[in-house]
Amino acid sequence: MSVSLYYTARRAVPITLQEQNNCDEIVKRYDEQYPFGELYEGFCIYDQEPCREGNEESVILDGATKLPSDVSPELCLDIADWWLACLAELKCVLVDAQWHVHLDDMDFEWCEEKHCFLPDMVI
Repeated sequence: MSVSLYYTARRAVPITLQEQNNCDEIVKRYDEQYPFGELYEGFCIYDQEPCREGNEESVILDGATKLPSDVSPELCLDIADWWLACLAELKCVLVDAQWHVHLDDMDFEWCEEKHCFLPDMVI
């Protein structure tokens, strides 16, 4: 059984071309610098055009990344931390967005003090 990290950013103002380019560069860098051997699944951002219609507060970034199920729990946590660090950089680009990040049924909240997403139970 595999688990996935899900992420959504919403705001009333659509994503700008510059923000989109910055997000794409961050994702590309994280995929290229992946330090845990062969890349199991790259950081996935869904196409946003279908999501924009009829939403008051538009989804400006939405995606999911499957984590490997055939590795040790420690390595799986390290990989999750890697993608959470990617999300932290994306949050810095989309500063005024409202984020929802979760690993299947575990929510992650933004911790301003530590500048990262932490499990809801930790905050």
